[in-house]
Amino acid sequence: MMFRFALFLSLLPLLAQAGPPVLPGQAIYQKNCARCHGADGRKGANGAHDLTKSNLNAFGRTYMVTKGMGKMPAFEKVLTPAQVQQVVAYSLTLK
Repeated sequence: MMFRFALFLSLLPLLAQAGPPVLPGQAIYQKNCARCHGADGRKGANGAHDLTKSNLNAFGRTYMVTKGMGKMPAFEKVLTPAQVQQVVAYSLTLK
């Protein structure tokens, strides 16, 4: 029991440095979307829409991520369906 407590105490500094938890889809978004949409969804580079003002629901965003449109590339061959759903869910958190 004492060993577990000592182990826990030794891990506290690491836990304090970890920062906020990464939401599912956030890492996928950062890798594939932030270049144009920005980390907060507002960048607008290369004609990207401001995701914080988008009126697309999850269905519309899923279509856009999968099929692309205009300058936005299709990600259906890059991301799995589960990854698409994760990144869409994350994009809906951007306000």
